[in-house]
Amino acid sequence: METQSMTSDIRVKKTRRNIIYTFLDLLCKIPFKKITVAKIYTEAEIAKSTFYDHFNDKYDLLEQIIQSRSTAFATEIERKFTKFNDETILESLTTIFLSLSQNSTELKALLELHETPLTLEAELRRITLETCKNYLQQQALNDQFSIDFLAHFYSELSLTSIRFALNNAANPVWIQQQTEIMTMLQRDLHTKVLAN
Repeated sequence: METQSMTSDIRVKKTRRNIIYTFLDLLCKIPFKKITVAKIYTEAEIAKSTFYDHFNDKYDLLEQIIQSRSTAFATEIERKFTKFNDETILESLTTIFLSLSQNSTELKALLELHETPLTLEAELRRITLETCKNYLQQQALNDQFSIDFLAHFYSELSLTSIRFALNNAANPVWIQQQTEIMTMLQRDLHTKVLAN
């Protein structure tokens, strides 16, 4: 009986994954507004009722994908947070996010979507802001800039870096230059805000 339950669980997970991958594939090809539940279940080669066994509608599907990606990003940051040093936090946030995805096209598509109250862009902004604030609170800073300002600034730099990397993934020279400039910015910022 337990084997049958395990087989059923595996099928449920595979079906759910199939729906998600089908949706993301469609999202890379056509605008979100043109994606219908019928198009998703037809492309996924599943029954309509099977789609609704997993998701309420395409908005629920999108929100669950965003939540999953955001949680993975936050978990990876938390895991690596102790390894951040004075010169790597900006570069690390970008690298962590990009390493969680094998498809920059789908990430770009998800970042552009603002169809639901929960957006990937807003979640990344929240996560990077919290991470930067936690990092800065552990530093001995001078009083020239507030931690809130610096956390927002670092967060926005990280988001800009993520977008740049996604938009220019096919150009390894630019990605290398981006890494170098983010390292320089981090080093220069750190020397300016450290308490003397």
